Amino acid sequence: MKLFKTTAFRVAIQFAASFATLSVITLLSVYYFTIHEMEGQVEKELLHELHELSQHYEKNGQESLVELVKARDQYGQHLHHYYSILSNGRFVAGSEFLITSETVSKYQKSGVFFFDIDDFEDESDDDVIVKYAQKNLSSNLLLLVGQAQNSLTELREHIFTALIYAVFFTVILALFIGTYMGRSVLSRINLIDSGMDKVIESDFTQLLPVTDDEDEFQALTLKLNFMMGKIEKLINGMRQVSDNIAHDLRSPLTRMRSRLEVTLLQNRDEDEYREVMQKVIDDCDELLRTFNSLLAITQAESGVFRDNVDVVDITNLVDELAELYRAVVEDSGLEFIWQKPKKIAVYGSRSSLIQAVNNLLENAIKYTPEGGKVKLEVRISNNRPSIIVSDTGPGIPKKDRQRVLERFQRLDSARSKSGSGLGLSLVNAVVKLHNAKLILSDNNPGLKVEIKFPDAEKIN
Repeated sequence: MKLFKTTAFRVAIQFAASFATLSVITLLSVYYFTIHEMEGQVEKELLHELHELSQHYEKNGQESLVELVKARDQYGQHLHHYYSILSNGRFVAGSEFLITSETVSKYQKSGVFFFDIDDFEDESDDDVIVKYAQKNLSSNLLLLVGQAQNSLTELREHIFTALIYAVFFTVILALFIGTYMGRSVLSRINLIDSGMDKVIESDFTQLLPVTDDEDEFQALTLKLNFMMGKIEKLINGMRQVSDNIAHDLRSPLTRMRSRLEVTLLQNRDEDEYREVMQKVIDDCDELLRTFNSLLAITQAESGVFRDNVDVVDITNLVDELAELYRAVVEDSGLEFIWQKPKKIAVYGSRSSLIQAVNNLLENAIKYTPEGGKVKLEVRISNNRPSIIVSDTGPGIPKKDRQRVLERFQRLDSARSKSGSGLGLSLVNAVVKLHNAKLILSDNNPGLKVEIKFPDAEKIN
């Protein structure tokens, strides 16, 4: 990834442009208000001098005013102040350039006309702006008072220079910061990118390095590592499931082929053919049960049952299953315990819950020896409903309770019993579908399996 294409670099450039624009606007605003204030001050000074000289003229006459203007003009030029008198349109005394120079602007304020002379060359050979005001002292006498605005010219130059420096250094600083931030971000992105390349090559063993910085990159890296762990677990699970399917399907298929081959070796009577065909059908049923269980697990894990969720009265649901399995349990020489409690409801899929409880009851009946007990309960505690199936069979060791929830996992003690090792996997998938919790514990003796739901629902 190129540095100049990184978001950090682009953000830095945008920041530089914004800051440069803001600097220009700020300096121009300062310039405008400062110039406006300084021009107002100059205008006040010119008006004050006009008023003062007018009073002198009224008291002392024209000759005295001419002498005063000459003296002030000679002394004032060092301070950039200029004076001039015209009589009948002809120059009398003072600075003649006030009359001969071309004005660039004219306006009236407080009954006095003001004029601006641009590019006037003063004693320092600098071009400055001169502002002057004029007043008719009599029908034939005109007084002009002016002042060079050196400070305004200097301010204008300073602000223009400041603008250039501000924009220049802002852009340079932004480029430096953008380059630094871009390289920093790019190095973090490259680490993630290289890790993702390994994921593309199906290498999930090397996790992305996690820095000590508690920022968004650390959060992203942790999530990616967690995701890779989940993907690795799923892939390993798929491989294991594929191996288990191949192993579990091989036995019934081999039996089917062997029976059919042996049957065809010699002629047999009709009863023998029927017996072999029945055994082949039983093997086919075992295969179908395996595939149906796998399909049910896949549907539960993919959320297919979520399309058919509603408030389910689990008391009524379990009571129906209890009536269905009571005879089966008793025919197996077991004691069946079930007492119907008050109505308790949850939000879920009725069909998937029936499958889960069916599997738990069939496991309890299958692994409980004759004379044992199978107990079915529905209870609620702290507004959390539970369905509990317990038995007095051999139970499951604590170290194996998590493993038996995986597909095709069977304990050595259960190898002699028929089954595919998918029963508890289906129960676990249904429990996750309902955001519930599956708890396997000792029944002393036997196993207790509890499906604990998050919340109870009201029944209308």
